[in-house]
Amino acid sequence: MNLCDKVFRQIGNPLEWSSAKKANLLLWIYLVQQSIYQVWIEMAMRLPEFAGMIDLQQVAHHRVYFNSLLMLSAGLILLTRLAQTRNRQSVFYEYLATLYFGVSHVYYAYCVGLMSLPVGVVLAGAPVVGFIFFDRLAVASAFVISLVLVIGLSLASFMDVLPYAPLAQNLYQGDGRLSMGWQLTYMVFASPHLVFIFALAYYVLQRWRIREQEAMHLSRTDSLTGLVNRRHILSLLEQEKAACEKREMPLCLVMVDLDHFKSINDRWGHDVGDQVLIMAAMALKNTVRQLDHVGRYGGEEFLVILPGLEAEQARCLAERIRTTIAALVLELPDGESLSLSASLGMSCYTVSQIVTVDDLVKQADVALYKAKGTGRDRLVVAP
Repeated sequence: MNLCDKVFRQIGNPLEWSSAKKANLLLWIYLVQQSIYQVWIEMAMRLPEFAGMIDLQQVAHHRVYFNSLLMLSAGLILLTRLAQTRNRQSVFYEYLATLYFGVSHVYYAYCVGLMSLPVGVVLAGAPVVGFIFFDRLAVASAFVISLVLVIGLSLASFMDVLPYAPLAQNLYQGDGRLSMGWQLTYMVFASPHLVFIFALAYYVLQRWRIREQEAMHLSRTDSLTGLVNRRHILSLLEQEKAACEKREMPLCLVMVDLDHFKSINDRWGHDVGDQVLIMAAMALKNTVRQLDHVGRYGGEEFLVILPGLEAEQARCLAERIRTTIAALVLELPDGESLSLSASLGMSCYTVSQIVTVDDLVKQADVALYKAKGTGRDRLVVAP
């Protein structure tokens, strides 16, 4: 197991987390980002390198709000953590976390410039990840409210009702370009958002991909035997027939039916019947070639696809399947032994023939019933 698999197993699938746990994760991520803002404001008040970049009076004034938001985030983390023991599925926590994340980010953006790189990163990236991870209406509501606030504050700054980027001084150079100090500051503010958005999106989409693969596997697999199910084995037959036609190769189909299976179920019960099916499926998988396909067709019937084999070669392989199953013995709890056998019907396609997949299945089925009707435990090949 590689490192990624270990992480996935430990964390689980975030798409299946409770609303409270999702909200808790968002708030923890946000607390880390706020801590970076807090470190920045403390450094700005103390280091001479920030001289001329910031308005110390405004920084001292807004420092109170920065501290308050940091404490509020810690409180909400505690709330959503406690909520995981009760009302954990309430979508309220997703509304609370996404709205708090969006609105408080607008405040931080206002302090350092609404038309800045960090604001663009959050407005563009956060909703994309949010729609994957959280309730869509919660994300949409938070995004719309935050966008309205951004537009409103921008208009207020444009009309000189509010100052633009009150914490900043000398934001632009004489030629109108953003100063180097503020370029670096914006990069520092934007980097955590980019890292978290990328990491969370990658993890969630990776888990999504794994879940889709698992769902596809389940839709194609017989849960008892582990073989492909009827729908998928017929789909594989269509594909193999098309490939054989294209390459001008023969194709053979073997239908396998376990003898007296109903009697086994009636006498020893369905648990023993299930063990018989599992043993037979394993025997089939171990007998055929790697490029062959084996599927459970239904009940005690199996379908084996043998691409590229001439009729005589396929007959030899089918006989090997029959003798392998005939050699199986199931030891029962009461000390009895249960021997198995199977009847087989085979049909073949050659390049000179014009047959459909349905024709091949019907021919194999007719041959199978002929095998069962003439004594069982034998192979009959369709003419």
